[in-house]
Amino acid sequence: MTKPNYWELRASDVFDWLEPVLTTGEYFCRRSDGRVQISDVRESYTSPWHHIEYSMSADCPWLQALCLRVSPRTPIGQFVPRRCQSCWKIVIRPRTLVELFALEKVLIDLGLPSKCGIERRSYTPPKEKGSRYGGYIYSTSSEEGLERLEKIRSILSEHELLNGVESYLKRACTEFEMRFGDSSKWTVSDRQHEIENLIESLMVIDIPMSHTAKHIRDKVHMTWIEWACENGDKTYLEYTDGKPLYTPAVRYERKAEEVNADTLDSETVDLSPSAGEVPKGRVRRTTKEKKK
Repeated sequence: MTKPNYWELRASDVFDWLEPVLTTGEYFCRRSDGRVQISDVRESYTSPWHHIEYSMSADCPWLQALCLRVSPRTPIGQFVPRRCQSCWKIVIRPRTLVELFALEKVLIDLGLPSKCGIERRSYTPPKEKGSRYGGYIYSTSSEEGLERLEKIRSILSEHELLNGVESYLKRACTEFEMRFGDSSKWTVSDRQHEIENLIESLMVIDIPMSHTAKHIRDKVHMTWIEWACENGDKTYLEYTDGKPLYTPAVRYERKAEEVNADTLDSETVDLSPSAGEVPKGRVRRTTKEKKK
C-alpha cells in the first residue's frame, strides 16, 4: 500500500469542495459506492419559464452550484465550468405579452432546446431596453449558435407579430459575465480540467429529460398574464376577454359648491367619484358650520 501524503490528499479533497451542497441536503453521498448524487429533481410550479426542451439545460442548477459554491473551495479558486463555457444561447426579446405567446409557438415548432417566459431579474435585459420578456435557444458551440441565429432572425423577420424583435447570441449565463467579465476572454486551464474531471468522476447528475407538464404550463401562462398587467402591458387584455384583472379603486375628490354667502351659512362637501369612475349611486355629505 502506497504511503499517503497529507498535502496530496488535501489538494484533492473533493468532499471539502462539495461541502456547501452536501450540508444543505441538495446532494448526498451514496452508501453503495461513495458517489455524490442529487437528492431530488423537482419541477417548480412557480417558475416564470416554459421549458420547450430540457435536453441542454437540465443540470444547469448543478453547474451554477459548481461555479458559485464549489469552485471557490478548490485550489485554483472560482472558475466558470467548462460546460458553461461551451453553452451558447440565442436571446430573443419580445416586447409585449402577445409577442411572447407568438414566440412560444415558434419555439415549439422549432423543437430546439429552448425556453421562454418573463424576466424578473432587474439586470436582464438592461432597463433601457424596455422588454420584460425573454426567449432562449441553446447551442453547444458558437458556430452552431450563429447558424441558429441566422435561422431565427429569418423566421422573426417574416413573422406577422415578431418582425423587429431583437435577437442576438451570447455565451453562458449573464451572472457569469457580470462576475468574470468579457466572456470572449474566458479559458479553461489544464488544472481546471483535472479538478472538474475529479469532481465529475464522483458525481451522479442523473436528471431525466422531460417537458413542462400541461397543468404547470397553464400556471406559467397565468403568471405571464399577471406580469404583463403589473408592468403596464395592455396586451394582457387579449387574454382576459378585455376585462382588467383588478378593479380600480373609486377615487373621491372634495368639491365645494358655489353658494351665496349672504343667504347660506353652510358648506357642502361633494364626495362624488371622479369622472369616468362612477359606481352605482353617488355619495354626498353635507356639513354645516355656524358662521362666527
